[in-house]
Amino acid sequence: MTHGHTSIPTKGCCIYCGNSHATLTDEHIVPLSLGGQHIIRKASCLSCADITKRFEQDVARGLWGNARTSYNAPSRRKKDRKKDVRLHPVRDLDSVLVVPTSEYPAPLVFYKMFRAGILQGASPEEDSSSRWTLIAIADELRLRAFETQHPGRLTAQFRHVPTSYARLLAKIGYGQVLCSLHPNEFNPICLPYILGQKKNLSYIVGDRPTFETPQPSAGYRLSSHRVGTADRLLILAEIRLFANNQTPTYHVVVGDVTGAERVAAVKGKLAATCAVDLPEAAVIPDNLSDEFHWMPTKWPPEEASFRA
Repeated sequence: MTHGHTSIPTKGCCIYCGNSHATLTDEHIVPLSLGGQHIIRKASCLSCADITKRFEQDVARGLWGNARTSYNAPSRRKKDRKKDVRLHPVRDLDSVLVVPTSEYPAPLVFYKMFRAGILQGASPEEDSSSRWTLIAIADELRLRAFETQHPGRLTAQFRHVPTSYARLLAKIGYGQVLCSLHPNEFNPICLPYILGQKKNLSYIVGDRPTFETPQPSAGYRLSSHRVGTADRLLILAEIRLFANNQTPTYHVVVGDVTGAERVAAVKGKLAATCAVDLPEAAVIPDNLSDEFHWMPTKWPPEEASFRA
């Protein structure tokens, strides 16, 4: 979603807990701190907003804090931003190096994952997040200039926050689907993970095995997808943050829906760019193409509830 309507009407209740009587605040689908422009109006009660704010701040400040400052990312408190970065000594004779944030080639750190566990037929307890790896991107021109001026002194500091990062992806994916659907039109599998009630995020969050080509004009790209039969669907979202760089494309299993009438209604509303209809007794090969990396290896996934 790099264009189109940036204001999505309220759903009439908190999209997380369903409370329709509480004070509701606007919800950025991608956080403002990451350049998000798309907003669901009156979408989150204050209690749920506090939950999502905590893991959003973990990512924005802990994982990407120096990078956001260095590249002047959006912030509600720009006046409070630090002007310099202090780099710790690398060798015994080195002193602390203080450089202006505008000259520091701060890396953006991402997690490289696998296909979401639910799509592999894994159990909800089978956690693969310990095998996620870290990758980083940085401004190459600024990096070379820094190395020329301060050879061998470049270091980076960030907080390792894989759970908060995956919860953020789940929240973004859920918000993307709600651009088309109301929460009561499907069973939101992702909600307990967003709210911290379930812990194994690798069960519903994953990524493509390879990287897509950078899109120079795209700050972020979101899309909705569905896979299933005439009476059963899985609803997914794809997320690519900082899409103008060579960054991962993630997927989130947002929810499921069952029953021919409900499935038909969802199909009619969901703007699915890669919708796939499967025969009821589908046999899906393990060597899935990269394009359909989010397709389940067996159908239906055992742990999806498919509630009527």
